[in-house]
Amino acid sequence: MNKEKQIERSRLPIGVFDSGVGGLTVMTVMRTVFPHEDFVYVGDNANNPVGNKPNDEITDIAVRIGRFLEQVPVKLAVVACNTFTVVALEELRRQLSYPIVGVCKGVHTAIDISPRKSIAIMATKATIDSHKHKESALKFNPNVSVWEQSCPDLAHIIEEGHLTDDIARAKAEEYIQPILEAGADTIVLGCTHFPFIKRLLERITGNDVVYVDPSYETATEVKRVLTEQQLLNPKHTTGKMDLCFTKDVELASKMASCLIPPKDFTIRSIKL
Repeated sequence: MNKEKQIERSRLPIGVFDSGVGGLTVMTVMRTVFPHEDFVYVGDNANNPVGNKPNDEITDIAVRIGRFLEQVPVKLAVVACNTFTVVALEELRRQLSYPIVGVCKGVHTAIDISPRKSIAIMATKATIDSHKHKESALKFNPNVSVWEQSCPDLAHIIEEGHLTDDIARAKAEEYIQPILEAGADTIVLGCTHFPFIKRLLERITGNDVVYVDPSYETATEVKRVLTEQQLLNPKHTTGKMDLCFTKDVELASKMASCLIPPKDFTIRSIKL
């Protein structure tokens, strides 16, 4: 690729996608790390929740989003969804023409900071059933204790806008209790929706537990790929954010505004 085409490619946006609003927590971190990059976000909330669907269906949904971003086009995409990452990442890389980074697991950070080397993973049913977080943790440190907590309803509750109310608190307490009984002192938020309720979770557990958001590990990996492939945007102005949703754009805009000032993004409805 000649230099002119390389520069042209580096100016393309970064794609970020999820089954709904959860991936916005990842994009918020990306925006801080890469302030000069443009982003196109796709939240396929019409198919939410995906974490309880069969793996073939999860993969089909993820590939369809990836095809949409291919047409934008984007220079790289971040799969800002743990379920899509553990189920569909390999197929996405096979079928799509641009680099793809899955959301990192966060287990290395969790193990490093856990006083008792006793961690837990909170995630969707599909993510927990894959056991990939546990496998990664035990590969990194065979002596660590890992509790896997399936949270089949939590992402959907957050998607509906329940962040601080009794509905969110009751469900969060239901899933937190077995983790506390297992003695874990550090919890990986293994679903990108969950950082939306991190403060609620912290109020429930007080100082007994530390929560890890894998978005920061993910941003480090994105930086590595962009640097290696000479894809960092050379411009010095602040990047733009184009948010696309397949359903309930008004609610999605309200949720996005919890993380990003409304003046900093545009939002629209799309069909995949």
